[in-house]
Amino acid sequence: MFSPIPNHCYLFLNPPRIISLCILSVCAVLGLSGSVFSQTLGSQDQDNPARSAEQSEIYDRCLVEARRDPEIAYAKALSWLEVGGGLPARHCAAVAMVGMGDHAEAATRLERLAEDVPAEDTVIRAGLLAQAAQAWNLTGRLDRAEEIQTRLLGLFPNDPQLRVDRALVRMQAGRTWEAVDDLNISLSAEPDNPEVLLFRAAAYRYLDAMELARSDVDRALEIDPKRPEAWLERGILKHLDGDLEGAAQDWSEVLKLDPNGPTDNAARAHLNALPVIQK
Repeated sequence: MFSPIPNHCYLFLNPPRIISLCILSVCAVLGLSGSVFSQTLGSQDQDNPARSAEQSEIYDRCLVEARRDPEIAYAKALSWLEVGGGLPARHCAAVAMVGMGDHAEAATRLERLAEDVPAEDTVIRAGLLAQAAQAWNLTGRLDRAEEIQTRLLGLFPNDPQLRVDRALVRMQAGRTWEAVDDLNISLSAEPDNPEVLLFRAAAYRYLDAMELARSDVDRALEIDPKRPEAWLERGILKHLDGDLEGAAQDWSEVLKLDPNGPTDNAARAHLNALPVIQK
């Protein structure tokens, strides 16, 4: 239902303990298309469809720039707000604040923004609150993030993305079995979602349920063989099984699929930590 922060979970091996670091991609944080506020914009300009379309276009450009150059986008959002940009301008400013690293203020603003959206726009309000929860997550306020997510799941119990969001928070809080419960519900709605399969694989790995972890990774690779996170995770599982050569092959595949990307960096770190394989 919602389209909140895309989650890219890159999995790291930290001998002698296995940990899972779920990194929220800040460059993509809080990105919504201009259509999300189309109802609100339309209510402001019912008699001027041209202005409504113009405002939506400004909003889209602002969000794109917020990811690329958040400081400039923030300044533009404030200027737009002064000339009547309203809710979309405030939202773009919050997006830019995340990009600038001011996550707590962004989360606070998103919550206020959700309160100011008309009550009948339930989905828009819920989407903003979901994003506020993810911004709180970036601050380390896992309690606040989960509180909001649980409230939203009371309204939308079967929403797969909300389930994933709360699962990631619960994983970070060390409540991994509860995270698995959320991921199971998400996968019941979207059984072929490779990203969610990889999240669950990481959770199973953390719980030492290696056979289940391998099954999820294999399924993710079957669905999307070009997904570097899957090769990274499979390499970690092979490393844990003592298959150093197989792990090196999988991590080398990551380098081909995601050169200079986050998974590339993780794979290189793993490869550099491997002992020389005797042939």
